Amino acid sequence: MALFDRIPERFFSILASPRQEIYVEALFVLHRAFHTELEIRRSELTAMMIDSLEPLLIDADLEDEEEFFEGSDTEERGADVSLSGKVQILVRRLRDTGWLEIEMENRSFEEFVIVPDYAVAVMDLLYDLSSDNVREYDSYVYATYAALENAAANSDFMCAALLAANQNTEALITELKSLYNNIRRYYQNALKEIDVNELLADHFDVYREQIVNAVYYPLKTIDSVPRFRHAIQKVLRDWLENEPVLDMIAEQGVSRRVFENEEDGRKQTIDMINFISDTYDNIEDTIGRIDVRHAEYTRASIDRIRYFLNTDRSARGRLVDLLRESGNGRIAEVMEENLTAFSHGYADRRSLYNRIKRTRRTEGKPLAIEEKAADPGLVSGFLSDVRKQYSNRRIDAFVDRCFGVGDEFTTADVQIGSDEGFILFLLATLRGTEKRAPFTVQFREGNKGRGGYSLPDVLFRRKKTGERNGEFNV
Repeated sequence: MALFDRIPERFFSILASPRQEIYVEALFVLHRAFHTELEIRRSELTAMMIDSLEPLLIDADLEDEEEFFEGSDTEERGADVSLSGKVQILVRRLRDTGWLEIEMENRSFEEFVIVPDYAVAVMDLLYDLSSDNVREYDSYVYATYAALENAAANSDFMCAALLAANQNTEALITELKSLYNNIRRYYQNALKEIDVNELLADHFDVYREQIVNAVYYPLKTIDSVPRFRHAIQKVLRDWLENEPVLDMIAEQGVSRRVFENEEDGRKQTIDMINFISDTYDNIEDTIGRIDVRHAEYTRASIDRIRYFLNTDRSARGRLVDLLRESGNGRIAEVMEENLTAFSHGYADRRSLYNRIKRTRRTEGKPLAIEEKAADPGLVSGFLSDVRKQYSNRRIDAFVDRCFGVGDEFTTADVQIGSDEGFILFLLATLRGTEKRAPFTVQFREGNKGRGGYSLPDVLFRRKKTGERNGEFNV
């Protein structure tokens, strides 16, 4: 059967709509209602959508999408633009595109929502893709072993056991292929990452939880292939060599309408037994390739982390070289063009005056004067390393923490406890002059002392809606 003989032609149109985010959230509300209620009243679904989608619907205009919903009910024209009216438009469009059906009860004329089976399957998929929950591994190897072993105790379920073992084996192959490709995807991402913190989060928070602990570790321990392979193949070999058993499985399959006739059932039974047995003969080669890919990813990730750490130390070294050359006129000119720097200082007990101790003058050789050649590339290299280490996202996150729940703050409100905070504050004053920044800066007269640092007095203001240039949305 062709796909669009089963589902409506405009079924996926809501996912291509400019308001796709709203429609997906509406589908998640419908998904939750389906899994919690046996009968879904339209009034109850409407109330659930109002409660969940209010922040998204307040400023949304659902009437400007005619090209995606041609042929929708004419009752939408001039519809109520209130929150309830917008939810009614959502429900009608979900109905018109085939995600739900409306049924009216004859006795009370109350409307009920019916969710087709194909819509449930797609909503389950969308929800799983958007969920951060770690998917549990289903122990396919043990499930195959248990189904075949238990069939020996009750011969009436031998066909059901073989079908379950075949299904679990197919699922195991799919799981292994997905695992292999997912490790390759993480490997490619590790080579693209330019921030050591994101790389560490990817490796320890995401890859370790969703790949190693969820799938790879069970496959190597409690659900390992070598642990159950011989027992599985022994049962299958005994069945294959026993003609009465093959006839019994074929007869059970015909009675359950799994096979058309006994001849077809016998052929399919032998095919399934050979498929499962061959799979467990060759599956360790696949697991070996997964082991190699896992080792390659781990090695690449660790090497990448080391590279970033060495790059960080290199940036500090370049900063030292740059400051040593700051007395050179050309270097100072390039620094003034590319950096906005402010001098700062503080006094502590080590700053007190120490009396000079006189010593006997002795004859010595004068030191040779060395003139180092000025290197303008030091400035560009330093700036490049600083931009890699302190990205715009990192600067914006620092400023956002300073805002707290307010929309503005000054230098006097900032707590500086380290050199890192001092650098981020100075970079934030530069970032605030960019059009795409989510905040603005206004320099005021004088400096403020914060945490042992002398900082320029600056007023930071958070940009309102409409003030940004397309990159950020309030």
